[in-house]
Amino acid sequence: MFRLDYETPPEWVERVAEEPLALLADHAHCELKAAASAQALIARYPQHGTLALRMAEVAGEEMAHFMRVLRELHARGGALERTTPSPYAEALHARSAAAGRTAVLLDRLIIAGLIEARSLERFHLLAEGLADEALAMLYRELLPSEAAHRGLFLGFARELYPRRRADERERELRAIEGEIVAELPFAVRVHSGVASGRAGAEP
Repeated sequence: MFRLDYETPPEWVERVAEEPLALLADHAHCELKAAASAQALIARYPQHGTLALRMAEVAGEEMAHFMRVLRELHARGGALERTTPSPYAEALHARSAAAGRTAVLLDRLIIAGLIEARSLERFHLLAEGLADEALAMLYRELLPSEAAHRGLFLGFARELYPRRRADERERELRAIEGEIVAELPFAVRVHSGVASGRAGAEP
């Protein structure tokens, strides 16, 4: 359903649900970074006109999501603070560069699609598993857009590069993404892992 090699266990939802304000704050930063990433693609590859136009739309959609999440955060008494870089995104870009990268744009498109796919999976888990109905509704509202974005980036990868090459690279990076998520420690972040030092947890 999500085209991911690693399936997030339900335990992840139970643990992030303990700190909804921290989850919302990280989510807001994720939307902000997604908008910035779309704008960066326009700035770096303006010669791809259709890509630039669609990325402008994506940037607008991500900023609308940012505002939606920020309003929810404020309504609950929370505040947006400075964040640290995402270990998940940093590892994806670093390991893709070390894994036979031949085209930067191809990898950037596929990685963006994988991040959207992971977000879609996590939002689906939150929408189905949160006891907080208002918060669950927020994630249900965002599901259609995340699903559309997931397919959009891979679609551009296949449009701008030979399909066989794009699909092969997507499989390679999807495997890397799965390994990264499986190795990441738990944190109250949309793209964290599950492992922690808690009793009974994997080291």
